[in-house]
Amino acid sequence: MIKSLRNIALLGEGITNFNEKYIELERENPTEAVIIDPDGIVNAYTYDGFAFLNETWYKKYSKKWQDDSSEIDRLLVNLVKASASHSTSGNLTKIKDYLSSPPDSIAETIKVWQSFYDPHFKDI
Repeated sequence: MIKSLRNIALLGEGITNFNEKYIELERENPTEAVIIDPDGIVNAYTYDGFAFLNETWYKKYSKKWQDDSSEIDRLLVNLVKASASHSTSGNLTKIKDYLSSPPDSIAETIKVWQSFYDPHFKDI
């Protein structure tokens, strides 16, 4: 029997914070957790969901995050492109909403980025 895996993209530090939820996700559907490193997404996967592992996940992906959102925006665009067509991820919806109507200031942008984090991983 071939095991069909659901791919979950993990963004930010602290994979240990994901372990408990991972067990729960494994029970409901076989899950492959894929860590997104600073070099970007892994092209071999389409992602069914997105887990932001801490509130300041964006610091890992951009050295200029306080002044310029372009690197983070590029990463988020690539995540949307790599999302599975059947994905029902709550975080995917948040990402799409952010990209379609970005805030006017970097301070507001950072608040939106922080909102992607869910300590209980309800929006994967």
